[in-house]
Amino acid sequence: MIRLLAVVGLILGMVVAMDRAVASWMGDTLLQSSDRFMTVYRNGPPADVVILGNSRADNHFPVEEVQALTCGRVLNLGMGGAPTTVGDLLWEDYLDRHGAPRLLLVEPTSVVDDPKALADLPLLAYYSERVDGFIRQVDATMWASNKLFNTLIFNNNQTIRLAFDGLHPTGDRTLSGTMSPFLKAQLEKAPTERMEGFQPNWDALDRIIGTAREKGTRVAVVITPFFPGYIEKVTNFDAFFEDLKARLPPDVPVIDTRREVEDEAHFVDALHINQEGVRVMLARMEDRLRPLADCPTDTAPADAIAQLRPDTHTAARP
Repeated sequence: MIRLLAVVGLILGMVVAMDRAVASWMGDTLLQSSDRFMTVYRNGPPADVVILGNSRADNHFPVEEVQALTCGRVLNLGMGGAPTTVGDLLWEDYLDRHGAPRLLLVEPTSVVDDPKALADLPLLAYYSERVDGFIRQVDATMWASNKLFNTLIFNNNQTIRLAFDGLHPTGDRTLSGTMSPFLKAQLEKAPTERMEGFQPNWDALDRIIGTAREKGTRVAVVITPFFPGYIEKVTNFDAFFEDLKARLPPDVPVIDTRREVEDEAHFVDALHINQEGVRVMLARMEDRLRPLADCPTDTAPADAIAQLRPDTHTAARP
């Protein structure tokens, strides 16, 4: 029996050692990828402008174009499906490792997302005690499994995307295509709804803004466009955003572009504009965004800004 227990113990020890070795290799390898979230956790030049939010931040703020408007290095930390609670974690991790940027842009509609949604966060637990603690609160079973076998941290779609991106970097994360007739018909038949923020997300938004201001970072809240047909379905659409604005400190500027993209051909779905829509949005907010970045008018090439201006004669992509 003693010999059997010794053999079992040896096998378990080898499994654990192999698990830790493989996890360490995967963690180090992925950390060197070009993924924007990995830049939070490795040494490198700090950003002048950081962007937070859900997919509406991720897909609506292409880095090169925003850099042209803000005259500095831009890091877009928008994460699809991520509530404001997750944005708060990313923001704190960024500050710990890189210090305060000059400007923080927050797309605030993540306050309506489930505050316990993990989105693509689990992978980042390998690099962040703060993220690890959040996962422990939200999903204790996942947390315990990851502690027992570290390689399980990498058993997710985010790891696959990082590996694929290493072979074929995606770069621009704006969306292409237009809203299909099926989606439009589905939206027309959908019942009305209300937009409601979750208190943990409101609290997280307060922390993000408060921490930024304490660190000397200028903060701007940028509300990106919604599909006109969707706006009609939300019974408290204007009231929700008036409430959101009332929750902000009076000196935090709000760039509100909810209705500034009106052409249906500029949307891929009810919540996301395509590349042409992004050009329209950025061109219309340019005069409000550039002063916030303290960007002199003669520092950005004229042709870079011109690229943002919508060409009314250009047809939308199919």
